[in-house]
Amino acid sequence: MHRPRVWDWIQRAASPAAGEGHAARERSGGWRRSAWLAGCATALVAAACTGTLGSNVDEQPPGDEQPGHEQPGEDAQCAPRLARRIVLLADLQFTNSVRALLGDAAVRADQAPDEKTKPFMKKGIVVGTSLVRTRLDAAAYAAESIGGRFEQVTGCATDGDDACARDFLTRFATQAFRRPLGAAELEDLWAVVELGKEESYQRGVMLAVEAILASPSFSYRTELGEKGSDGVVRLSPHELASELAFFLTDSQPDPDLMAAADSGALRDPAEVARQTERLLALPATRRSLSTTLLAAWGISNLFGTVKDPGMFPEYGPLLQASMFHETELFLDATLWEREADVSELLTSRETLVNGPLAEVYGVEHVGAPEEFTPVTLPADQRAGLLTQASVLATLARTDNTSVVARGLFVRGALLCLPKLPSPPESLADEVADLLSADMTERERAEARAQNSTCGACHKGIDPLGLMLENYDPLGRYRETLDGEPVDANIETNGILGMFESYANAVEFVDAIAQREDFAACLTRQLVTYGTDDDQLKPDDCQVESVINALPEGARTLPAIVKAIATSRALTERTEEE
Repeated sequence: MHRPRVWDWIQRAASPAAGEGHAARERSGGWRRSAWLAGCATALVAAACTGTLGSNVDEQPPGDEQPGHEQPGEDAQCAPRLARRIVLLADLQFTNSVRALLGDAAVRADQAPDEKTKPFMKKGIVVGTSLVRTRLDAAAYAAESIGGRFEQVTGCATDGDDACARDFLTRFATQAFRRPLGAAELEDLWAVVELGKEESYQRGVMLAVEAILASPSFSYRTELGEKGSDGVVRLSPHELASELAFFLTDSQPDPDLMAAADSGALRDPAEVARQTERLLALPATRRSLSTTLLAAWGISNLFGTVKDPGMFPEYGPLLQASMFHETELFLDATLWEREADVSELLTSRETLVNGPLAEVYGVEHVGAPEEFTPVTLPADQRAGLLTQASVLATLARTDNTSVVARGLFVRGALLCLPKLPSPPESLADEVADLLSADMTERERAEARAQNSTCGACHKGIDPLGLMLENYDPLGRYRETLDGEPVDANIETNGILGMFESYANAVEFVDAIAQREDFAACLTRQLVTYGTDDDQLKPDDCQVESVINALPEGARTLPAIVKAIATSRALTERTEEE
């Protein structure tokens, strides 16, 4: 049987009874208030354009001084980059928030985004009809899921208790909106309850839950802030709680973080640091941050790769899953269990492999074939993340390696060097011919270097890919190709201001690990994810200030995340121009 959704009830309420006219409809304030809630499809789109959402009820008035924030000093020239704004939750964040509020039963398993494949940026999300419909449907499904567990979720009897329902909706909306609920907002919700009570008390409460989850105040978080007497806009405690939670966990603020926002304690950077340390101790936070790094590096693209079955019959979903899981375990062991310097992601020879991966790496595996056990990889063949099979297989073609793809990965994902322009369309046929020619990858690189149009850019790409030619399209180490020795020697050509020669990737990453470039890039990736600011560069003051705030010799991931959480990049905004 079709169950009316919240907008169905609004249509019924908005339709005049026989003999009623327009004036009579206008006199009915209840249906107009609830129509705001049911009109979320319009509001979701409008919010993306207007930059206004709800109100920061109970927040400190703009212009008041905030305890714990000092006036700008030496770093005053590092002005906020981002303007006041509202931020749409990513699909994973939206789904995780629904799950945090109402449990697993509130989320359709077949429509829940896979955390492993979350996008690094939300650039592809368009607030249009498709997204709005998807989120309205998700809100309806979540509300419907309460039906069989009404008392468990609401704490109210199913036969009707208005006081209990009001109390539940106040608590639920406060959690969902991540801020205190205004009195007028509660009355709007209660108007929806009254409409639903035409069928049953339980239906009324469920429709109000649906309205809350369909509201822009749930799908968006605000960064409107409070302007201090120094002219700087600082996020309110509730806005900062939301930003921290979605940065660290891709989900709602938990009760402790919300309590710190409610009390105003988050105005103090020391409390922000304490809350960050608390969250970093949680396995879910650690998994989320590791997945953020995997997203920044594009490792989940592995699952979309295909290899020539005649050349690589062993390559398939099982081996792909093994490669991906190795990198997950590697991050966990290096960054969280040992809390090593992040540079060890480039240099460590320690990893964990199962039987199929041991064959790829040419090492002995002890235990059941599916069991991941620790191994030490040959020091002259492997060095950390860059030489792991997940990376190398992702950055290869179906039947061959790809110097360009691998070089661009090193430039962009690992070192955050500036993007280079794509080849002009006029060269499309020439590029295709070059790729299909019977040549080695080094010969292709030499051909590109001789082309006046291609050479200028490729001298900053190809060396970084050629040094990985010791690894085939599956990531297996090789010293010869077609009976000839593999030449992985490179000249850096001024990349990162370096003009050295390196015999292979192992030598190069060992050298890079001694510099700040990789740590600065990793920090930039995390600040970018936390702020949605993809224009940041590793040498921008917002990133440099985080690096400079780290204790001597403590470039660990927990230290970096804590420094980001208390940085001005997360906490400050400018007025809209």
